[in-house]
Amino acid sequence: MKRILVFVVALLGGIATLSAQNIKGVVRDAKGEALIGVSIFWEGTTIGTATDVDGSYELYRVKDHNRLVAAYIGYVDSVVEVAKDAKEVDFVLSDGVGIEEVVIEGISNNKIRQSSIMAGENISFAGLCKMACCNLAESFENSAAVTVGYSDAVSGSRQIKMLGLAGTYTQILDENRPIMRGIGSPYGLNYTPGMWLNSIQVSKGIASVTAGHEAMTGQINLEYRKPTDEEKFFLNLYFDNELKPEVNIAMPFAFDKEKRLTTNILLHYSGDTQALDHNEDGFRDLPMARQFNIANRWLYQNPMGAQIRWGWRYVNENRVGGDMEYTPERYDQMVSEKQIYGSEIKNRGLNAYLKVGLPVGASVWDEETQEEKRSSVAFVADYDNFSMDSYFGLNTYKGAENSLWGNLSYQHYFSGRSSMVAGASMWMRGIEEGVVQMAEPMQNSVELLEPGLFAEYTYAIKDKFSIIAGVRGDVMTSPKESGVKSEFILTPRMHLRYNITDQTVVRASAGLGARKVMPFTDNIWMLATGRTIVNDIEAGKDLERAATFGGSLSHTLSLVGYNDLTVSLDFFRTQFSNSVYADQEWADGTIHLYNTDLPSFANNYQLDVQWTPAEGLDIFTTFRYTDSRVTLERGGEQMLVERPLVGSFKGLVNVQYATKFRRWVFDFTAQLNGPMRLPALDGNVASAEYSPIYPMFYGQVSHRVGQWDIYVGCENILNFMQHDPIKGIEAPFSPDFNSSVVWGPLMGRKFYIGARFNLY
Repeated sequence: MKRILVFVVALLGGIATLSAQNIKGVVRDAKGEALIGVSIFWEGTTIGTATDVDGSYELYRVKDHNRLVAAYIGYVDSVVEVAKDAKEVDFVLSDGVGIEEVVIEGISNNKIRQSSIMAGENISFAGLCKMACCNLAESFENSAAVTVGYSDAVSGSRQIKMLGLAGTYTQILDENRPIMRGIGSPYGLNYTPGMWLNSIQVSKGIASVTAGHEAMTGQINLEYRKPTDEEKFFLNLYFDNELKPEVNIAMPFAFDKEKRLTTNILLHYSGDTQALDHNEDGFRDLPMARQFNIANRWLYQNPMGAQIRWGWRYVNENRVGGDMEYTPERYDQMVSEKQIYGSEIKNRGLNAYLKVGLPVGASVWDEETQEEKRSSVAFVADYDNFSMDSYFGLNTYKGAENSLWGNLSYQHYFSGRSSMVAGASMWMRGIEEGVVQMAEPMQNSVELLEPGLFAEYTYAIKDKFSIIAGVRGDVMTSPKESGVKSEFILTPRMHLRYNITDQTVVRASAGLGARKVMPFTDNIWMLATGRTIVNDIEAGKDLERAATFGGSLSHTLSLVGYNDLTVSLDFFRTQFSNSVYADQEWADGTIHLYNTDLPSFANNYQLDVQWTPAEGLDIFTTFRYTDSRVTLERGGEQMLVERPLVGSFKGLVNVQYATKFRRWVFDFTAQLNGPMRLPALDGNVASAEYSPIYPMFYGQVSHRVGQWDIYVGCENILNFMQHDPIKGIEAPFSPDFNSSVVWGPLMGRKFYIGARFNLY
């Protein structure tokens, strides 16, 4: 790895720097006077700038966009087709009936991805603003593909579900770099502020082999605000009726006019400062928490195509939950008297990364896309350190993880239609976990070394046919654990897309996946119960394996306008050959962790409809049905039962209306959440009980005033709550205590107000 880094740095040092291919120009009126503050932006994007005191501007090119717009109050807009080799574009604006205000529009709704080879959706920044989302966990309220819920009613840990399975089977990427793995995963969704993101791409089903073998049900890729963003300063302020403040700041900065070296500083603070008990059970609905989050992302780009990206991030959060009267100062009293129940969680995380991309060899011209494509070498390194110091009543958990992941790949273009990427990866992990449950200590010490090789071939005919076929092989070894054999992981995967017509697209995918189980952090909810944990996982059988296959059919038609309606139907099935299950449905007050090769699967059906019946009006509706089952063995008998706490269906309708230039934006969302099988804590699995069907409603209004977006909204308008999320609350240190049976909202109606500020 050191040799690779030395080689890359030396190679970059030998590449000469030239002027970046930016567009420059001057904007004047009909009299030749320079105009100050004219909005210049690429049509159909959120990327733009404004003219300075001399009427001058400079804007970087955006791929696949060549129409440049100049707009100014009191003047007629001007649109220019920019040639590929153009370096300067001047505007002359004429007096006329001008616009009141220019606001660069983004995609307002979750967008069905028609052009992608993989089935999924794209959530734009405008979509993230719909719910005034505070973090990644709150970014999917307009999605039926992704469901987010609480793992328990004590810790506040959030988890996603895709295709009827827990989020541990979904791979999350930071701009194609795997994150949220290991000890940090239970709370990772809370540590990605939504206002730090430009977009979220959700892919359903098996993912590409280039990022690893773990993704089984889907992949979520996060695109952050860029160091090259034209805005000089972004501020988001949020406050709700529960006295929760939140602040997000982004500050991009360029060190030279050509933007060869740029950086972006991202800051976040949030605080759940009030102890709230809406259901009046004597316990906090959610823990009190304070979070500080900072990131610094850098980009160096060379006009010859070389790029270096690097950055770091640090998060610090403390949580206190449990009894309304509990404070950390009363810990000794809790241990000695066992009269008051409390929880405290201290999480600390540090991440650093390096990404290097170098073009190599001759370029290839793609006649279909009219683009130049060039082979390249890419190197990615990622270091992650995360520690957790926590207790849940008398159960304590302390863990620390250090991991280093590296990936070296070469992408070669045979022609404009075909390409291949091949490479090698290395993942090193050191994990130390200690659990004390009711004075019974359990230790988990793991050191893993996982080298891997992969190759993936792509062939595409634009707007007609695409295929991606890949395979990777990884060897998982445990140097510290003598006697445990190395395990080989083979994961072949394939994706197809065929455009039957210009409006009809069919997709199919299939492949294998595997993941190493982290028994405690994967099931952190176990510690928020009074049950005894029994680890029955067979030695060497903690590697889960599954096959996922499925596909989708989407059709675009013209109902009241051109291509204004898109309908998509998809089906996916995930079937395990070896799974690890946390089974709490025992009458003796235990939770058994065990591996099984008995039937375990999840079938997922989903219908999406996206309609734009009029300018400014977007309607997105979706319905998902899930059949997720696992086989339990009791007394020598096998029972195929519904997986507990997985909703059988979810329906969603989102309506957004935006006035011209998005000066006013109105959002309304309605959800209908289907029943979940509740875990049979008394051991009577054959007699199933279900949660009720319940609706959820959300509304938000935002108004543009100058460079400010002022928004007000209400979540959970009907004030629906699960009133009994904690079982055995009168005896919190007994086996009857259980806070993991969470099927509905823990918080009631919430009003909020906020403001977003952009300085260009």
